[in-house]
Amino acid sequence: MATAPPRMAVCLAVYNGRPWLAEQVESILAQKGVEVTVFVSVDASSDNSEGLVNQLAASDTRLKVLAHGSRFGGAAPNFFRILADVDFSAFDYVAFADQDDVWKPDKLRHAHEKLQASGADAYS
Repeated sequence: MATAPPRMAVCLAVYNGRPWLAEQVESILAQKGVEVTVFVSVDASSDNSEGLVNQLAASDTRLKVLAHGSRFGGAAPNFFRILADVDFSAFDYVAFADQDDVWKPDKLRHAHEKLQASGADAYS
């Protein structure tokens, strides 16, 4: 019997990230060997990041957008907002993504394997 792939929640905090968002989100959703759901919080942006995030979410249900309109003033408060507002109980792991990163397709699978092999609680 095959083992179900690990369920990964990815927290993506955005602020004026429109130039990178499409490629970033695509690379997260293309992860191999894991089930991915991306939770996005957009700090009120002047580049219409909100509009692009909404457009991307309309084409893939694994992208969950938190309500827009808040001003967080930095990445840390924006990430804390995601942690406070999302129920992660259905997930095996929580990961954090910078808005301008492009992930290799096995990033999360590799992290899962390292955590399993080491028995560690976290991986960076």
